[in-house]
Amino acid sequence: MRTAGAGGDRDARTLYATFCAACHGSRGRGDGFNAEYLPVAPAVHADPVAMSRRTDDRLFDAIAGGGAVVGRSPRMPAFGATLSRAEIRSLVRYVRELCRCEGPAWSR
Repeated sequence: MRTAGAGGDRDARTLYATFCAACHGSRGRGDGFNAEYLPVAPAVHADPVAMSRRTDDRLFDAIAGGGAVVGRSPRMPAFGATLSRAEIRSLVRYVRELCRCEGPAWSR
């Protein structure tokens, strides 16, 4: 999966590895190398039950505005100034691939 961003085409998997995997783990299991040092466990993106409760808009807001914006850990940084909207949308789609799920039916 590729997306056009300010820096040209950037693969969603590469974006995830660069900006998310340190905490969420390379496969979205919440086991990144920083996870053990966090006071709140990172979301497990590979968990279809938990992730199917979250809308794509909420995932977008969490990535763009940080965890505090969606009532989660303020340790989750905001990437809205770093990533383009297209790149954030590609990360949302990539998280959906990791969990092999969609958001709630009412949100689609």
